[in-house]
Amino acid sequence: MATQPLVDPELLQRKTSWQPYFAAKLGFRDHWYVACFSHELGEGAVVLRQIMGEGILLRRIDGAVYAIRDRCIHRGVRLSEKVECHTADTISCWYHGFTFRWATGDLCAVFGAPESTAIGKKKIETYPVSEAKGLVFVYIGEQGATPPPLAHDCPPNFLDDDNVVEGEARMVASNWRLGPEGGLDEIHRYLHRESPLLLNIQGSMPLGHTAMRGQFELIDGEDGPRGIIDRFKAEKMFFDAEIDGVTVAKGVNFGAAKRRAVYSSCWMPACLKVEGFPDDGVTLFEWYVPVDETTHRCFITFGKHCADAAGEAAFRREYHTRWLPLAIDGFLSQDIMARESSQHYYQNDRAWFEEGLIGEDFMLIEWRKLCSRRQRTVQSLDRLL
Repeated sequence: MATQPLVDPELLQRKTSWQPYFAAKLGFRDHWYVACFSHELGEGAVVLRQIMGEGILLRRIDGAVYAIRDRCIHRGVRLSEKVECHTADTISCWYHGFTFRWATGDLCAVFGAPESTAIGKKKIETYPVSEAKGLVFVYIGEQGATPPPLAHDCPPNFLDDDNVVEGEARMVASNWRLGPEGGLDEIHRYLHRESPLLLNIQGSMPLGHTAMRGQFELIDGEDGPRGIIDRFKAEKMFFDAEIDGVTVAKGVNFGAAKRRAVYSSCWMPACLKVEGFPDDGVTLFEWYVPVDETTHRCFITFGKHCADAAGEAAFRREYHTRWLPLAIDGFLSQDIMARESSQHYYQNDRAWFEEGLIGEDFMLIEWRKLCSRRQRTVQSLDRLL
C-alpha cells in the first residue's frame, strides 16, 4: 500500500529560496528541542513526548534525565502503552519482555527468551539530553553523532548564569512554522489592541506603521546561534484605523514616553525572543516544538536577570500573579488563536505559494531563507515508519 507523501511532491519542485523550509512540515532534525519542564520529571518519573512525529520516553534516574525511542526494536510496539520499569535503570517491553538500559539503550534481557543471542548485541535508539534553566532539551539526530553545544540552538543570553526562567506549555493546533512567523509578523499588533496587558503596563501599541528594511539584522556565524533580529524602527506609527476617512478602531496610546523599543528576534531551530516584553527588564523566550504536521507544543517562558535570591523570588511571584494571567492568558493566547485559525489555510501545501504577503512581511521571508540555508536536516516521513 502506497505511503501518503508528507509534502506535495509537485510543490517540492518549485524553485524558491526557501524550499527546505517548505519541506520541513515536521521540522528540522539534528537540533536541540525543548521536551518538557524539569519539574515534570521527578525522580523515577517517566514522561512521553512526541517531537517531529517521533515518540520519545524520558526518565530521571539519580538526578539525570535519559531519553529513548518509544518503540520496541522487536515488534515495534509502543513501550508507553504499559510502562514497566522493574529496576531503576531499565525499561521492559510489556509484550515479550525485551529490556533496555535507559542510559545506553543496550538490550540487557528478554524475559520471553532469556538465552537469546540478541542480548548484549542490540540497542534501542537513545537521544542526548541537556537540562538548563528549568527545561529539558532533547537532541533529535542521528545515532552516535556528537550534537552541537546546546547554546547553538538557544537565543543569546538565555543560558546566562543569572537569567531566571519561568513559564508554561500550551498545545497548539497548528503547524510549528506558524509560531515563529507569527512572532515576526510586524503588522499583527492590531490583534492585540484590546489586550488587558497594555492597560496594566500602560504600554502604547500602534495599529500599524511604515515598513523599514533597515531594521533587519542577520546573525549567521559558524560558532553560536543563528537568527534574525528585528530592531523595530518606523518613520510613522498609526494609532487610528480608518475606512473612507472614518475612524473605526484605535490603538493604545499612553504618549511617546510609553512607546518602548521592543526588539524581536527568532533563532533556529524555532525560538522567538522578545526583549522588553511584557515589561522592561523581562524577556520572552517562546519555543515552538513540532509534534506532528498539524500540532506543535509551545513553551512560553519569561526570563529576567536577577542579582540575588531575593530578586529571583520577586520575579517568580510576579510571573505567577501578573505575567501568567496578563501576558500569557491575556495577550499571547491571542497569538495562539491566530495560529490555529491560520492552520485551516496553511494545511494545504499550496497555501505557502498562494499566500498574499505584502512588503511589510519581509521578516517572514528572511526567516524562511535563513532556515533553508542553515537547517541541518529536514525531518522526513521515513523516520516515522
